Amino acid sequence: MIRRGGFTPGPALAGARPFAVAVAAVAVVTLAATLVQQPVPALSEGATSIEPIGSTVLLCPEPGAGTDLGVRVTAASVPGQPGQDDPGAEGAAGLETLPGRESAASKILVPGGQAQIEAFGTRLPAIQAYGEGTLAPGLVADQWGRDPGGRGRGMASTACAPAASEFWFVGGGAIAGRVTRIVLVNPDETAAVADVLIYGPNGLIDAPGGRGLVIKGEDRLVERLDVLAPGVAATAVHVVVRTGRVGASVDDEQRVGLTTVGTDWIPQAAGPSTRVYVPGIVSGAGPRVLSVMAPGDDDAIVKIRLLTPDGTFAPVDRNSLEVPANSVVTIDMAPVIEGAPATIELTSTVPIVAGVRMFFGGSVQDETAFSAGAQPFSGLSAVSGLPVRSATDVRISITAPDTAAEVDVTILPFRGGKEAAVPTQARRVKIGAGKVRYIKLSPPAGIDWYTAVVTPVEGSGPVLVAHRVREQSRFGDLVTGYPWSPLRVEVVVPTAQQDLAVANR
Repeated sequence: MIRRGGFTPGPALAGARPFAVAVAAVAVVTLAATLVQQPVPALSEGATSIEPIGSTVLLCPEPGAGTDLGVRVTAASVPGQPGQDDPGAEGAAGLETLPGRESAASKILVPGGQAQIEAFGTRLPAIQAYGEGTLAPGLVADQWGRDPGGRGRGMASTACAPAASEFWFVGGGAIAGRVTRIVLVNPDETAAVADVLIYGPNGLIDAPGGRGLVIKGEDRLVERLDVLAPGVAATAVHVVVRTGRVGASVDDEQRVGLTTVGTDWIPQAAGPSTRVYVPGIVSGAGPRVLSVMAPGDDDAIVKIRLLTPDGTFAPVDRNSLEVPANSVVTIDMAPVIEGAPATIELTSTVPIVAGVRMFFGGSVQDETAFSAGAQPFSGLSAVSGLPVRSATDVRISITAPDTAAEVDVTILPFRGGKEAAVPTQARRVKIGAGKVRYIKLSPPAGIDWYTAVVTPVEGSGPVLVAHRVREQSRFGDLVTGYPWSPLRVEVVVPTAQQDLAVANR
């Protein structure tokens, strides 16, 4: 059993605006009906309906942050979703920068349309992907950046996610040579107030500089972890919004001198749960450092299993972990993963959050990438902006954690226009119960990037999906990727039911 520890490499290994229900009209009708003593609709407890979402906003944190890093922000409206063909309804979607000295925009005109904003050496404000009406269901966006050989060498990507009031990130650090930054974006006109709580191997860290942070309206705020909590090797970051809503993202960079030897965005982790999966553990040599944090007052006893292409097993010498309350524990899983693609299953006595940091390279470290705790889902999922470059391949990891699953994988090529992309022929993939399938995507020739879509076949069990982008070069591999989330397509809303008691009062 492993209790407490930290992994510190040496120098060479150094997503939506909430859907609103219009209740004002109901209130007016209710008042009028009371005056004439007529039965009127009233909200009945438990009465709900499922409707297509009517509005969504996804926040992309920081395009063009440095002159060496070329960044492309992309968005796609995945076709075939409920509400997209509503007769007489209208829609609007696209990408646009928040207010700033520089601005850019790109529109999506039809379901299946895609958009991009490129920031190659240009610092732009944060970007929002927006969808309204018929173009709100199925909107997905991504931020991808690459520098093949400069000071900031690396590849980094993150999903553009909805603004919210709470976020977890597991895997940052604040030791010498490492820079982890928390980026908070406020899409609204009024200011937001947030707390950044930092946990380490010894519990909650006293970091008053992270409390009461004010994010101005339609602006972003960047805080460095080494300023808030210097000297902490392994952390979990909990962002709690007191007022308003924000988009939160965390990026991580490791350097030896002035040379970057690993950079990526840390994916948002699923909220605390007694069962957590970390998908997308990439094949290859190098440490695969699992970090687990137990929020709350009780220690966690965590059982570990590995899901692989060959099946599920509990590793002999890394099958359990003890995590003290409010603390972060790390362990290198590479000796038991043995270079294979995998998903880690964690079953705990109390709710936990988790993440994995992956290292790449031979005798000299070239790159790092991250994965995060996730939960299985049964709906459609997609990622946009997957690059098509020489010596680059993209693979997706699909896990069936409990029962066998079957999915269709399609590609929406981006050809630079505003017209709808024609999906490629679906590739059907079967995944055995407790197994992982790791498949290479083959996009059409003559395109810069594409959107990949994974659709479960009717009757399929739930899945976990993650992707990996890898570019090989004489300078060393560049790697990025993250777990996928289900597309936001529909929302559950209350429905009006007649209540005679209201009318007779």
